[in-house]
Amino acid sequence: MATEPYTGFIQRYNMMIGVLTCALITSVLFLVMPSGIFFMADMFLVMGCCIGLYLTFKNRKESQTHIKTGLIVGLTGSFLALLMISFFIWILYSLELGFNIIIFLEYILGFFLYYGIMYALVGIIVGYLFGNHYKKKEDPAKKTPYYKK
Repeated sequence: MATEPYTGFIQRYNMMIGVLTCALITSVLFLVMPSGIFFMADMFLVMGCCIGLYLTFKNRKESQTHIKTGLIVGLTGSFLALLMISFFIWILYSLELGFNIIIFLEYILGFFLYYGIMYALVGIIVGYLFGNHYKKKEDPAKKTPYYKK
């Protein structure tokens, strides 16, 4: 495997920065205003995933495929956002009811089971859409002189 010629920190760790950006933006916005339209923090998740994926694709390496990168960053970022939001909810309810392992299992695992599928679907859909968009945007067939619109 050849070494990558990228020396910048952002280019070297673009997927990790995208995942962390997705999770942090979603969690911080949820802390500011804990709400949602269809499920808890849904619009914040979409916004966080879009910003994280934009940063990832802005600094994408040539060896990274578009759709695979989008799916990995979208799914991992949404999972990490779900984990951070569930810990916030557990701490919030534990302050009210007291720290207990039963409360931990009830709220963390219940939150994961109830919202996990929706968060994963949003992460996969947004990641696929971004990957497909950037794949079409950087399509080498459009750069040939024989390409007709």
